Amino acid sequence: MANLTSEQANQLSDDFFYLAMAIGDFRYANWERLTLEENKELSEIQGAILSCGEDILAFSTTLVMDEVGESLAKIRSITGEIRGTIKGLKSIQKGLDAASTILILGVAILKRDPMGIGNSIKDLFMVWKGSPE
Repeated sequence: MANLTSEQANQLSDDFFYLAMAIGDFRYANWERLTLEENKELSEIQGAILSCGEDILAFSTTLVMDEVGESLAKIRSITGEIRGTIKGLKSIQKGLDAASTILILGVAILKRDPMGIGNSIKDLFMVWKGSPE
């Protein structure tokens, strides 16, 4: 396991910012379709994802990851896909699931849990690519 460099922590923090913004875009694009509870849940998750990104920067010198380059590349890849397509999702549940999975990944990173990080990355790919819209 290696510590994240400041550049890697910046990249990861940016990814979480963009993911939080994508969740917000999804929320606003589907405002009429979301129940009050779903809207509130997405708002709270979006705020928590933003906090994860900020905390990643704050703790960058102590965060560790197995296979840092590969993990960061996977996160960057799925961030691009989610940012580019989440507004057009037909499934509210898939949007909620993606938001929750992103938050779980952020928590795993902040807990410095290499196994949790790896599993969360896999789960996010599964939620995003493996479940039907």
